[in-house]
Amino acid sequence: MAGLERSSSVIVPATTANLGCAFDCAGIALSLYLRASAKVSESAGFAVAYQGESSEQIPTDASNLMVRAMQGAAARSKANLPGAQIEVQNDIPLGIGLGSSAAAIVAGTVLGAELCGVELDAAETLRLALEIEGHPDNIAAAVHGGMVVAAISSQQAAKASEPVEVLVARVDVSPKLDFIVVIPETPLPTEKARAALPAEYSRADVVANLQRTALLTACFFSGRRLSPELFRDRLHQPYRSPLVPGIAQALEFRHPGMVGIFLSGAGSAVMAIAEHSAARIGEALVAEFQRHGVAAKALLLKADNQGAQVITGQVARSLGPAVATPTPRA
Repeated sequence: MAGLERSSSVIVPATTANLGCAFDCAGIALSLYLRASAKVSESAGFAVAYQGESSEQIPTDASNLMVRAMQGAAARSKANLPGAQIEVQNDIPLGIGLGSSAAAIVAGTVLGAELCGVELDAAETLRLALEIEGHPDNIAAAVHGGMVVAAISSQQAAKASEPVEVLVARVDVSPKLDFIVVIPETPLPTEKARAALPAEYSRADVVANLQRTALLTACFFSGRRLSPELFRDRLHQPYRSPLVPGIAQALEFRHPGMVGIFLSGAGSAVMAIAEHSAARIGEALVAEFQRHGVAAKALLLKADNQGAQVITGQVARSLGPAVATPTPRA
């Protein structure tokens, strides 16, 4: 299958993870995308042409995250990765909690395998992507689309260098729900957000999160109405919110049309979910940040229920076998 004519393209959605209480175990794919293509070249090495968000920050040599994922996929497939011309169009903002790195890793993993003549399924894609990403929530949502809950099969097995499975259940998200991403201009580096977390938690805090995570998952899978209370969190948002003025107050904002609000990933973006009045909710949250001296903007999105799509020639395919996928009620 591999050859100088071989080329493939992939489309990977943005994702929002944690969903407040579901820390490091749940995510939702969103209608914002990274598109990438790779074509085998006669020369060795990689030429990366990047367009889109934060282009000045993206390396175009072998240190590029997508290239590293391509090399990892080839190594795991025990195949020689040929030189390639890579073109990227990325509309996912970087470093704000919308899964830009997960999208790049999934795209690179798939393209690397494709150029080696290997067609990955969803499970193998997740296994390879996990080795770089480290957490299953964003990559599982990016691969499968919809709302996912995910876990790693065994940390003990990982230490023994045994195969690690990413366990996933997913469900379509109602197209009636709007996702409002409010992005403050004040950055929140991931390293700083991680460093803010405590080493230990009380039993009461853990139980509170477990209760809400169970209820939140049940509501998504059954199609029952969501509520902001289900997204409340005690494990990461209370520690990360003070790092950017306005986040704590935004998380307490309420509107009759809003059914959820949480810190997207590690932040700094705040994500609201609404049944109606999405534009007004976005304006109100932007104003909340402005009251605290922080400029912000809002993006209105929908959930993406397809997940990553691979395009070879004129044929498009999803990445893998179906997992639990009940249809939400209208």
